[in-house]
Amino acid sequence: MKMPRAARATGFVLGAVVAVVRRWRPRPLHPTGTVLGGTLRLDVDGAPGAAALGAPTTHPVTVRVSRAAGLPAPLPDVFGLAVHWTVDDRPQDILLSATGLGRVTRFLLAPRFRPLGGGFGTLMPFRDLDGRPVLLAAAPAGTRPRGRRSTGTTALVGTDLVLLSAHPGERWRRLGTLRCGRAVAGDAPRVDPVRHVPGELGTYPWAAALRAPAYRAARTGSLASGERD
Repeated sequence: MKMPRAARATGFVLGAVVAVVRRWRPRPLHPTGTVLGGTLRLDVDGAPGAAALGAPTTHPVTVRVSRAAGLPAPLPDVFGLAVHWTVDDRPQDILLSATGLGRVTRFLLAPRFRPLGGGFGTLMPFRDLDGRPVLLAAAPAGTRPRGRRSTGTTALVGTDLVLLSAHPGERWRRLGTLRCGRAVAGDAPRVDPVRHVPGELGTYPWAAALRAPAYRAARTGSLASGERD
């Protein structure tokens, strides 16, 4: 099929670029950031993806807020939001990037000056239990959280984000809440939303082909496959 072949070729190129960058810094993307404790509360049964994620439930999570290119504030950058937790010792990862939230802009990266200047989205869809694609996003709550105008990655300390889900082309529906707590010492686990797809969500082969080489290169500096969880 043309799409998987094109996805594999594009994924290989992206992975090669990441492998080159990794030669001079351990984290090719999102090199520095702020690690927070937090809570992921899934509390809406009927939202897209809710059944696959096990809603309603609550998970303690580790959140890492970072700048994709590592540019210093106040320069604009694509902020990233990595969320990690475990269920029965199985890692679960969601990687969100600064995006728009419109029907088209949810698929576009959005460089910005402040991490809380807009929403965060998964860009690529997961596969829901019914086989339909589903996107996840997080957006600042309606209240103005402390540090909303901050340009640093500590801006999310003590803030709540509304977790959203939607089928492509459809409106967002509330799925739950991501509560970001205090900053914690140390670094967060490296997230891999291809190998550690959350809950019972699935991933599409073309999306895995696009993303897996870059994540593998970021972890190991190599494009070689064959790793196991």
